Amino acid sequence: MTQAFQSPGFAALAAGRAVETRLVEERWQAVAWDLGTDRRRVVTDRPGGVHLSEIEPDGEAIWWFDADSDEQGRWRREPFAGGPDGEALHGVPPGRPYGVAFDRTGALAAVAVGVDGASRCYVGPPAGEARLIGSAPGYLSLADLSPDGRLLALGGRPDGDDAVVLWRTDGGPAVSAAGGGGLRLWPIEFNPLAVLDPELLLVVEEDDRYTVATWRADTGLRRYPGLSFDAQISAGWYRGPRGVLIQHERAGRSRLLLADLDPAPVVRELGTPGGTIHDLSCAPDGTLHCVWSRESTPPRPLVLRPEAEAEAGTGPGAAVRPGPDPDHPGLDLDGTSRGRRWTPRPYGRIHSFVSTPPGRGPWPTLFLVHGGPATHDRDSYDPRVNILVGHGYAVVRTNYRGSTGYGARWQHEYGHRVGLAQIEDLAAVRAELVADGTALAGRTGLCGFSWGGYLTLLALGVQPDLWSLGMAAQPIADYPATYRGTTPALRELDRQLFGGSPEEVPERYRAADPRSYVHRVRSPVLLVVSRDDERCPPEQVARYAADLSRLAVPHELLRVDGGHYSRRTADHRSVLAAMVRFAGQVWPAPPHRPPRGDRPGGTAQPLEGGEQP
Repeated sequence: MTQAFQSPGFAALAAGRAVETRLVEERWQAVAWDLGTDRRRVVTDRPGGVHLSEIEPDGEAIWWFDADSDEQGRWRREPFAGGPDGEALHGVPPGRPYGVAFDRTGALAAVAVGVDGASRCYVGPPAGEARLIGSAPGYLSLADLSPDGRLLALGGRPDGDDAVVLWRTDGGPAVSAAGGGGLRLWPIEFNPLAVLDPELLLVVEEDDRYTVATWRADTGLRRYPGLSFDAQISAGWYRGPRGVLIQHERAGRSRLLLADLDPAPVVRELGTPGGTIHDLSCAPDGTLHCVWSRESTPPRPLVLRPEAEAEAGTGPGAAVRPGPDPDHPGLDLDGTSRGRRWTPRPYGRIHSFVSTPPGRGPWPTLFLVHGGPATHDRDSYDPRVNILVGHGYAVVRTNYRGSTGYGARWQHEYGHRVGLAQIEDLAAVRAELVADGTALAGRTGLCGFSWGGYLTLLALGVQPDLWSLGMAAQPIADYPATYRGTTPALRELDRQLFGGSPEEVPERYRAADPRSYVHRVRSPVLLVVSRDDERCPPEQVARYAADLSRLAVPHELLRVDGGHYSRRTADHRSVLAAMVRFAGQVWPAPPHRPPRGDRPGGTAQPLEGGEQP
């Protein structure tokens, strides 16, 4: 077995038991971990792997979501020590996983599933019969079940009327908290120690700040101004009656803080190495288990004890070496240069991570465009970057407007110019890299997956003079068609981005649709589609490919298996290999590089360091 995909899930009432999702023979599987003996038992053997696993609070059984290629399935359950598996809750129809939770003892379980465009929530004893508690159209995710099993906390659209919904398991009236008017709400989890008076932890976004808050039935929503941050946070209860653990994501790096809410928040930052914490969980003894990486270091376990220095590796005493500061240019052992760049624009500074091969540029340059859009590229390890740099390309990862990690205004305030604002940012970074001698003007291209693939196709049509290559995997190629065929959760995201559906704001969807500009595309295009992709259906990509054929634009359409996010590492390797091959065909040989002083823009400038103000 190799590294864990997620941090362990610990049994709250059985300190020696946990579940992990680990890579087993190149597929992610659920693994039972006995901490006392440090022995691991592979629970699942799914051909397509699994990506969700949980453990009951008493540690008696492991749950995992048994999904088919279109991401629909059922929760299954198996004793921790081994034995036959079965349905985790009987009577729950197959659907998309919208969340799972347990009460304090594990006597009652709750699951939310997406079925026929609606969100349904069921409760019941593990391995017993479930009963339907509620159903709502569209997408609601299950955040938690209160310790006494009386309340279900669900989250809808953060700025909508269903931002927070509380359903009673006894059938009583529901309670909701609405967002809107610049207010966004995210329910997190119930306080595990507040048994008689349930207390829900939330994150509130307003006034360009992200603030920790709580909710009780008698007092309503209470904000904690002392726990307010300038960029995205996640939070969770941490030991004690009022302890909270906060993860703050800013400009591509993570930090962890502990706070006591009463009498007034007292905040203490934990000593963590620079980089990214991809996942985090807390053991019953208060030890924090993370999956951590930085640009030059693959993901590895990081064990934190709040009263001690950070530890990493498979056992106590293994330390994470600080290494070079990624805020400034640095060289890996293979000569690869890595650094940060801030590109000034009237509306703010665009942050990019730039990795270049050994030696002197300029280089053929690929923008590896992240998806989402509500995510961001980080100071974290990405094997795609290493492979592309190893083939002689400079690789640029840009956190365009719409990315998280830079505050609410950067994420939201670009009107409803979906896609267009983002590719303007990519173009601005490209211009700077060409001017300073990093990128070859005639050999700059785009490579993206999912929403990053969408931006790739849009840029090829809107900015045909800038890009000489485009490679898009599982992309949006026809936005209105994708909206009609995608999942309820993504339709809700599109309504937030555009301010409505294609029927309500058709002009916005037309302006953002790659097919609106396909007649302007001139550069070679690689399209990768999955036969089982319900997020970005393959039919709309096939229509885009037919447009390219009609217009005699060089292109290749590659069909693969595995759905939108394959859980098989071999699938990811094959797609990346196809991209490397395609780029090598389009840019077949290293061009002649003129002396540095003869390049446009004069002498190359170092990458700018420092944090974004």
